[in-house]
Amino acid sequence: MILTPQDIQGQVFNKKMNGYDKDEVKHFLVLVSEAFENEIMEKEKIRKKYEKAKETLLKFERREDLLRDTLVSAHRFSKDIKKNSEKEAEIVIKESEMKGEEIVNNAIAREKSIKSEIKNLKFKRKEIENDLINMLNSLKELIESYHIEDADFEKIEYMSK
Repeated sequence: MILTPQDIQGQVFNKKMNGYDKDEVKHFLVLVSEAFENEIMEKEKIRKKYEKAKETLLKFERREDLLRDTLVSAHRFSKDIKKNSEKEAEIVIKESEMKGEEIVNNAIAREKSIKSEIKNLKFKRKEIENDLINMLNSLKELIESYHIEDADFEKIEYMSK
């Protein structure tokens, strides 16, 4: 049975001979009732503080859960970013390697083309040199034949005098 301050104040005792002093009993019951009421009010205050603390704790637990979820998401996000960055870096490296190989292959092909062109130009120069030598030899022979003709002509002129 739960007692209230009103139960204590309204309590009626049976009367007996040579019993307790009624005023003292009533006064004591009033004191007990007030003390009991104070305890009930204190208990209610403590219960309200407990409920408020429980609500605050619940809010902090929700915040903690939210922060934990946020941290997990941030960690997952940073892992994804790192993974994507590594993939992008690999792609850039592979593309760079392919472009580098292409540049080297083009340079090698260009080198071969230039060497072939140089070889052809040297051959053409040699042909031109030979043609010039042949032409100069022909001119020399022509000039020599002119000299011979001139000498023959002078002999004829000398004889005709």
